[in-house]
Amino acid sequence: MTPGDARAPWTPPVNLVLVGCGAVARSYYAPALTRLLAGGWIGAVRLFDPSSARATEVAALFSAGAVAPSWEDVLNGPEELAIVASPPVAHAEQVQALLEHGKHVLCEKPFVLDRATGESLVDLARERSRLCAAGMVRRFSRSACLLRTLLSEERPTRLVWHEGSPFRWPVDSPAYFAPEAGNQLLWDIGSHVGDLLVWWLGVPHELACRDDAMGGAATNCLLELEWPDGCSAEVRLSREYDFAGGLVVERPSGALTCRNVAETNVLRASGEVVAPDFEQRIPGAAAPAGRTFADCFELQLQNVLSAVRAAAPLWARAEDVVESVGALATMEAKSELLESPWLSRRELDTARALRAGVSKVAAC
Repeated sequence: MTPGDARAPWTPPVNLVLVGCGAVARSYYAPALTRLLAGGWIGAVRLFDPSSARATEVAALFSAGAVAPSWEDVLNGPEELAIVASPPVAHAEQVQALLEHGKHVLCEKPFVLDRATGESLVDLARERSRLCAAGMVRRFSRSACLLRTLLSEERPTRLVWHEGSPFRWPVDSPAYFAPEAGNQLLWDIGSHVGDLLVWWLGVPHELACRDDAMGGAATNCLLELEWPDGCSAEVRLSREYDFAGGLVVERPSGALTCRNVAETNVLRASGEVVAPDFEQRIPGAAAPAGRTFADCFELQLQNVLSAVRAAAPLWARAEDVVESVGALATMEAKSELLESPWLSRRELDTARALRAGVSKVAAC
């Protein structure tokens, strides 16, 4: 069974509003929601974006889609669930307003950009008796679930995770790369990686970050993490290079590897599949944990919709990601220059000066 095969196990369908009609709405939400409409999981879909043209374009992809004329209309509308897929810098304000107006919320990653804001939104959701889910889609992956089980049974000594490829995301504006937008490499790919590391291993007590930003956007980033028991992790992220290494987990009993946590199997060092028949049931979903990113995306939505109907607990709650948000914010604040060995001494001095100048302005 694949996620799109099953009809909703409850009635009535959930009406929802999609806030933000950029690339993630077009590329991922529109196909998944179309399948869920056909399966009776959701009823009407409304869309909102500051650009009415973008909202109209995405609404045309749905047989039951309509455009909300204003933000106030979204807040006061009849929908039970709001999906926040807007730029990260807008997440906190929008999630707060939606919760205050009685909506359940699923917010795309990164949930927020600092721990204190995340905690306040979690408290607000609890006070209003509303669901608040974080869009950590890789938690719905078969391999991510298997690794969580394996690493709880045998603590690793070290992890090395290389993830990246040349940047191809279809952005609408250069503003996407502005430092304050929340789309930096650390908060983009790093949100997924950081969330899974905390989900698997707990909160690290030592954190370090180096990236190659010299007054602009980082294209490469090196993270170093350590846990109280001595377990350590090295994470390399890139928007420039196609990393082939994936994840390597060193354990006393032997190494585990996974080329792509969302779409490939977990292997032993010998190349043998660790658990070929492994299944993880996601509460409220119509199929076991996903084998492709598209599967995971749809399973996440099924879980949230089931939770709205009180038919399942949330699998990725906002309160579950606050620790990883805090870790990313700490690394961002402590980030230093990733010094490229091919830079001359003069070029390196210039790079340091550029970075120091940006840091000084940001501190003002």
